[in-house]
Amino acid sequence: MTPLSSIDLAAVTGGQEYNNPAFGRCGPGAQDIGGIMGNVYTPQCAAHDAAVKANMEAGNNGFMSHLKALPLLPAAVGSWAANRFNPNASAPA
Repeated sequence: MTPLSSIDLAAVTGGQEYNNPAFGRCGPGAQDIGGIMGNVYTPQCAAHDAAVKANMEAGNNGFMSHLKALPLLPAAVGSWAANRFNPNASAPA
């Protein structure tokens, strides 16, 4: 489990981008909703999205914003895989 900062927590709980249906969704954004990546939302994917958004707001272009958010990508991919292939793994017993 990865601890979340207050900024990341706000994003996951709807404090940021609450009107963007792709925010926190694992995968390439709104283009693939319901597609091959499935419809998986995780805190790790939301943290990655928040980092990309923060970098864009800081004046970086899309490529650099994603590049600077790259350290968060492995956790996002791992959370996607865990939830996509075993969605009940984190459910309480």
